[in-house]
Amino acid sequence: MKIKTFNGNFFELGKQQGQIYYRNGMVFNNAKIDKVLNQNQLRTYKRFYPELLEELEGMAQGGNFDKERLIYNSICGEILWFKRKLRLNKACTIFGVKNKNGIFIGRNYDWIPKAENFVEAYKFANPQRNSFIAISDMGIGSEAGAKPQFAFYNVDDAINDKGLFIGLTFAYNNKWTYGLSCIHMTKLIAETCSTTHEAIKVFKKVPLCCPKNFFIADKDGEMAVIEHTSKKFKVVYPNRDVLILTNHYTDLELAKEDLVLDEIPTHSTFLRYYETLQKINKRKSNFKLDDTIKILGNVKSFVCQNNPKIKTLWSLALDLKKKEYKLYLNLLGKRKEVSLII
Repeated sequence: MKIKTFNGNFFELGKQQGQIYYRNGMVFNNAKIDKVLNQNQLRTYKRFYPELLEELEGMAQGGNFDKERLIYNSICGEILWFKRKLRLNKACTIFGVKNKNGIFIGRNYDWIPKAENFVEAYKFANPQRNSFIAISDMGIGSEAGAKPQFAFYNVDDAINDKGLFIGLTFAYNNKWTYGLSCIHMTKLIAETCSTTHEAIKVFKKVPLCCPKNFFIADKDGEMAVIEHTSKKFKVVYPNRDVLILTNHYTDLELAKEDLVLDEIPTHSTFLRYYETLQKINKRKSNFKLDDTIKILGNVKSFVCQNNPKIKTLWSLALDLKKKEYKLYLNLLGKRKEVSLII
């Protein structure tokens, strides 16, 4: 995999992306704008992430797109998707282990099989902010939408040059509010934070539009999970230097609002959580980086998924202490390992 690098300030980064989107046939002319939603989201982004609006303006210029519709689609798209109740069986696993050998993060990103052809790792090098590498499903939201003209550089996972990792998983709740989309929250934290503590501060002041969970870890071994309903969030910390995130709320207060089994009674979130915990506990004191992919890549487990509706698209095995970052593709075939260098 060749890792594409985008260089420059926010406007320049957007312009480079827009040129790619234009070549891929992306269009924004058909977007019907909800004025109330648009005004409230614009107000939110101007307050909390105005730099993203600069990037979107560059994107519009680079692709010769209608600026108003492009910005509307970018800052309102997740809410529109959520309000249409397009619930899909998203299922991901992230875990962290800290011991004498290092600070290890494992991540499986599970989504529709067709999105596998669009997976990209890319780098943002912005002199105004932290540089980071992102891993993305390119925003592919459905089987029908698995086409180049619908692909864009969203930030599902990110590792920045300060040694901070942030990744997200799907959460099941029925609340939304005016706020940043999940991929913009991940991007903002990658750009501005060096530590887990700093990232938690972002969640305290910046609203999130729709339910999501986030896993954050830094090079000093500080880890936290943010379980978010969009209306409120809780911070979950490691238990005996182990932290696991799947798709259900583990905080006792938020668990009362969890709808995962109401919406998808056969969801694998609990199975993956406890299977991961069991496997980590077998090796916890001696855990090494190679043990990460042994858990993530076991095709006979619930953690590594492979069925017609959902499969593991990529895995990450990270040692934040040593800055050793590995991306694995095609886990169910001839596995490919890519070293990520920031």
